[in-house]
Amino acid sequence: MATKNGWLAAVLMVGMAVGCGEGGSSSATPSSSQKSQAQTGETASATVAKTEEAATSAVVESGAPGATSAKSQKSYTAGTTINYQASVSVQVDLDGLNGLGQDAYPNATGKFTVTANGTASGDELNGEITYDVHVKWDTDGVFTDPACGTTATIASGSNWNYALKIQWAKKDDLNWSIDAVSDVDGTLNATVLHDGVTWTVTGNVTRHAALHLSRTNGNYSFSFGIQGNHTVVISNGIEMHTIISTMTALDHIVIEVDGVKFGPYTLAQILWWWAFHCNP
Repeated sequence: MATKNGWLAAVLMVGMAVGCGEGGSSSATPSSSQKSQAQTGETASATVAKTEEAATSAVVESGAPGATSAKSQKSYTAGTTINYQASVSVQVDLDGLNGLGQDAYPNATGKFTVTANGTASGDELNGEITYDVHVKWDTDGVFTDPACGTTATIASGSNWNYALKIQWAKKDDLNWSIDAVSDVDGTLNATVLHDGVTWTVTGNVTRHAALHLSRTNGNYSFSFGIQGNHTVVISNGIEMHTIISTMTALDHIVIEVDGVKFGPYTLAQILWWWAFHCNP
């Protein structure tokens, strides 16, 4: 599983050498048209990843207020009370702020409601709960990849489900941990604006994500691991292309455009060679 101690560390990884193309007749460097097509497909696919991350954080916060402050490194003098409920309903505003007063979800805007139902076992000190999570957009959701300027829109009313398991252990207010593991297998339907051309993007996104939040002797930390696959078809009414991206490890991402495979790449290499932010 790909493990990240913050996205920034991943992007700053050393080594821009690219692996040889796999399958088809690819070379190590994608053409400008292949790059453009991948940017279109991946900007749309990233909407699922970013929505799931925000939804999971909201559910984690619902039962352990302040827990996700570990992601912004903000310190709290009070301890975290852990008390997860069988039913949770919360609205997520992608324009909300994190613990440092910064935009919690840069380059994204819109609101959606998260409804989660599950059964908990244990107590405040040790326990777990498995939720069935439902996400429904209350407004249009708009996501922009700053690397290529591509914008993807998810229509108001769009919805999908995923599974979420949360486990916790607490010694005292200064020493605790929370693990949240989510599994997404959902359909994608987005409208993408890329270089002045409007594309429809449909397909399937699978994603396995593991979030670890902890406080040890008062110090916050977090780590995040992912595996994922995006298989989407993009169309502008004239052209149609199939884009597949697969991440099996942080340094092993394969991009496939109309049957021609490129990679494997690291996250940093994706940004360098393909000019988009990879969000499996």
